[in-house]
Amino acid sequence: MKINLKKFKKIKDRKKTIVKRKTNITPIPQIPIRVLYKKVGQVPEVKIINNVSKLKKSIIKNNLDIIPYETVYIICYNKKSMEYMKSNIFLSLKRIAGDFILIDIDKKKHEFKSLTQENIIWYTKDLINKAPINTFKKVNIPKINNIQDIYERGFEDHRNAKSNNFENTLINVLNNLELVLAMILKNINSKK
Repeated sequence: MKINLKKFKKIKDRKKTIVKRKTNITPIPQIPIRVLYKKVGQVPEVKIINNVSKLKKSIIKNNLDIIPYETVYIICYNKKSMEYMKSNIFLSLKRIAGDFILIDIDKKKHEFKSLTQENIIWYTKDLINKAPINTFKKVNIPKINNIQDIYERGFEDHRNAKSNNFENTLINVLNNLELVLAMILKNINSKK
């Protein structure tokens, strides 16, 4: 079999130019994005992620979940990993445990994008409200000897008070319910 050297050289030269073209590709510059990062027991804080591709790789490597939440997304541990972690926030019918990131996604481009300033403010307040009650402050429950004390104490009368608002009434109702439940649980545990 006779090899045509001219043809062989042309093929070899083409391969070299293809390799050169591939190596001369300039990387697309990474645009930093703003996200909310929430550690367990702490308030959310704004973080800047400079390397989005590194974030994507860590999502795949660590088998993290991306959960839709309102108009943004939560990047968190998967259900199996969250089993033994401390609760961070409670969503409707879902518990998010461990640290997580709140991020926005451009649905058309399928790319991560920065949270807007309005989103950061709104979601910071919302995430604080969805955190477990005992996360940020300790609640002192008064000592009660028997359940009759709760009923005798009753609700404070706010009808004539100047600071009559729904929140104070709701807090009083919830405190009284909590005290009743605590007393019932105490009685059940003492009978065992």
